Amino acid sequence: MTMQTRVFIVHMLPGPASHFFARASAAGMMTEGYVWIVTDNVGIVLDVLPQHTIENMQGVVGFRPYVANSARIIDFMSRFDARFRAKYHQAHDVRMARPTVFQFWAYDVAWTVATAVEKVKRVGFSNIGFQTPQDVGKNLVNGLLASPVGPGILSSILEADFDGLAGRFRFVDRHLHVPIYEVVNVIGEKARGLGFWSPGSGLLRLLNSSTTQVQDKSIVTAGKILKPVIWPGDSTTVPKGWDFPVNAKILRIGVPVRHEFKFFVNVEANHNTNGSRVSGYSIDIFEAAVNKLPYALRYEYIPYDCANSYDQLISQVYYKKFDAAVGDVTIIANRSRYVDFTMPYTESGVSMLVLAKNDDETTMWIFLEPLTKDLWIATVFFIFFTGLVVWMIENPKNKKFQGSKWKQFSTAFYFAFSTLTFSHDQIIKKLHSKVVVVIWCFVVLVLVQSYTASLSSLLTAQRLQPSVTDPRQLLRNGDYVGYQNGSFVQAMLRRLRFDERKIKVISTLEEYAKALKAGSKNGGVSAIFDENPYLNSFIAQYGKEFQIVGPIDRTDGFGFVFPRGSPLVPDLSKAILNITEGCEGFQIQKKWFGDATPSPDYGSPDANSVRLSLRSFKGLFIVNGFALCVMLVINLPEFVRANCTELRNLSLQRAQSSGEIASDSEPQQLQNNNAAPVEPLQIERETN
Repeated sequence: MTMQTRVFIVHMLPGPASHFFARASAAGMMTEGYVWIVTDNVGIVLDVLPQHTIENMQGVVGFRPYVANSARIIDFMSRFDARFRAKYHQAHDVRMARPTVFQFWAYDVAWTVATAVEKVKRVGFSNIGFQTPQDVGKNLVNGLLASPVGPGILSSILEADFDGLAGRFRFVDRHLHVPIYEVVNVIGEKARGLGFWSPGSGLLRLLNSSTTQVQDKSIVTAGKILKPVIWPGDSTTVPKGWDFPVNAKILRIGVPVRHEFKFFVNVEANHNTNGSRVSGYSIDIFEAAVNKLPYALRYEYIPYDCANSYDQLISQVYYKKFDAAVGDVTIIANRSRYVDFTMPYTESGVSMLVLAKNDDETTMWIFLEPLTKDLWIATVFFIFFTGLVVWMIENPKNKKFQGSKWKQFSTAFYFAFSTLTFSHDQIIKKLHSKVVVVIWCFVVLVLVQSYTASLSSLLTAQRLQPSVTDPRQLLRNGDYVGYQNGSFVQAMLRRLRFDERKIKVISTLEEYAKALKAGSKNGGVSAIFDENPYLNSFIAQYGKEFQIVGPIDRTDGFGFVFPRGSPLVPDLSKAILNITEGCEGFQIQKKWFGDATPSPDYGSPDANSVRLSLRSFKGLFIVNGFALCVMLVINLPEFVRANCTELRNLSLQRAQSSGEIASDSEPQQLQNNNAAPVEPLQIERETN
């Protein structure tokens, strides 16, 4: 009982076991937290032990060979009970009239010996009795010599293999073979079956069920296969198997007495017990971690008023006045020189708490903000590309896309730009052009709808921005800043070169809000520097009127304090990691802080969250670009052929025009030669 172990395996005969469990019960070791497992020596007789012994063995788990119920068993038990009662006349406990597997085996052994003797007789040994010795020697047993047919009888017994009263009766390596064991649990006046175990199949709930057979013993536990166990002390909770020795002292755990931020640690007077009741987020995390330890941990909370200086609390652990400290204690390098910390159970970092301002003033270029620069460039490129492809397809046959070069350019790109507002008229004729326009209009539809939604969000949503985004801004302006009373953040502000006269101590949540709303010019502060867990709890209570900017400095978060070299630190750290990574940690956080609290940020994410980037529409542009390239390749030969033919016809027309002018000028010249002379003034007028 003075040891740490709480799991015991009892391997002894039934008589000594009865006395043993009586002593264990008197010592208080048959209570919750203990595990007692008995081997088949005791498990076989659990149904026939005296009533006072069974009362001392409540919750014991045992094993016994499984005997299937049959007509032969029922007949044997009836005859056994009748002979037992006739012989003892109820002088003994009625429970002892029940036969056990010992009696079944004895019955089968008798048949085995008789069968072996008959077998020996059949091979020619008529006299199988013991021989009287002529002289006394070392081989005498009760005055008789060994039987000469002994080895033959022994060989026949070891070769026995038949269906006995207790099942298949045979020997393996000179031991009676037990194929299946039954797992039982002592509850009330008898042992209740929990399941079965066999060397080949492992644990089974039912013998005729293949679905309960253990396939991978490394991952399937007894609790998932067997029926529920009632442990000592009528407990259904699986014991941890370990506990601190009864002669070990109870751990004295110091908890800080907080006057504010009672979300983490809250100490209240308990008038019923003249003590204190401790609660809070840190306390719940610690107790949840203790429950996950593979052993029990005995402790008591000792409230300690450290005057808001946690260094004093840590010194109490260092000087062994406390065995540990549980609370919102920040892990920093200076403290780690004197004590050990568990793994942090909160996020880390020091940030600024500032007043949020509503930035509703819009700029004249706000219509450009819904789309990022790369998306604007891609949209303009595809507008020109689409107009070029449509012009190339329609130019050979469609007169709307013919004429002077300026007319062709303006028509093509006016058509492409008009698709943005779906105001283009029906001037295209070819099927390929219609395919290009339909695909492009679908892209435009998605772009326009997304642009409209994004612009509406930018114009109508309340855009909260932090009033301060950088500590250097506070230093330049000479603003007042604050920190929580007793926090190590004061040293950090000195490192940032804030003037001592500009640093204010703030103690309560109401003072946080009041000081920030007043501002530096009205006796308040422009920013409060504190650890993220405190700031998140403040935001959860006061809403989005304030914002967190940061982190400004790095810390390791909150942890539990233990003396240097404490063996509890690694075990609790593993337990904390399991809690914070699972749903249990989230439920504890939600209990004390509501829904998920906001995380620190350097600014409002609203403006960036509604902007549309090229990445969101990359698939659409790829499909549209592929369609344009395909149509370009298909119609390029026709476009080149049509333009070559037009150029050739134009050249011929120019050549013909030059020949006609030359032939018409000769007769006119001859006629002019035969005519009367013309005066110079007349010639000049005609020339003009």
